[in-house]
Amino acid sequence: MSLKRISFPDRASWLEGRSAQGIGASDAAAICGMSPWTTKNELWELKVGKRTSRDISGNAEVQRGVNMEGAIRDFFSSLHPEFQVTHHPYDVLFQEERPWMFATLDGELEDEQGRHGILEIKTASPNGKNGWDEWRDKVPQHYYIQILWQFLATGYDFAILQAALWSRDGDITLRSFAFERGDRKEDMEWLLRQAEEFWRDVKTNKRPGATIVF
Repeated sequence: MSLKRISFPDRASWLEGRSAQGIGASDAAAICGMSPWTTKNELWELKVGKRTSRDISGNAEVQRGVNMEGAIRDFFSSLHPEFQVTHHPYDVLFQEERPWMFATLDGELEDEQGRHGILEIKTASPNGKNGWDEWRDKVPQHYYIQILWQFLATGYDFAILQAALWSRDGDITLRSFAFERGDRKEDMEWLLRQAEEFWRDVKTNKRPGATIVF
């Protein structure tokens, strides 16, 4: 695999560039029918130009995540001096053979052995027992799909998802979840098949079939 990187100078050019590039990690769960926010058909319509993106910048939870990301990244760095943490907010990473499958990371890690890793930062307000159960010893399925996508896009060796979870009374719970690329081979192969089929549908302007999720 050959990792490529495109660096954009600012957010506006990054948004334009990533739109033209292909499919990012935040879209991955929709391809598999596992996104809480976007269906597979809605994503296809976005990619072929039949639909425009919703502006969610005014959403309070989205804005809180944006505001907290830097603080959570700095906190993670202070807790884990064993990692070198860097951040390139307007970089798009992809494999040379699959430029349409890309990721922009919340942070890039290098461990003491020189291995490269992904830092993914999430903020959430789990709703009730079912919402908190989604975070019990695991991450929600749509976030796991995003990690797999980032592995495929970057070729990096490991990933850490750092989550800040808000309770109803305003308390914050910090949880960290580690993933090794070598342990996720079958899941990555499955996701790659889903992604390649969806991308063919985009390129041929063929509306995708329904996804059955078990």
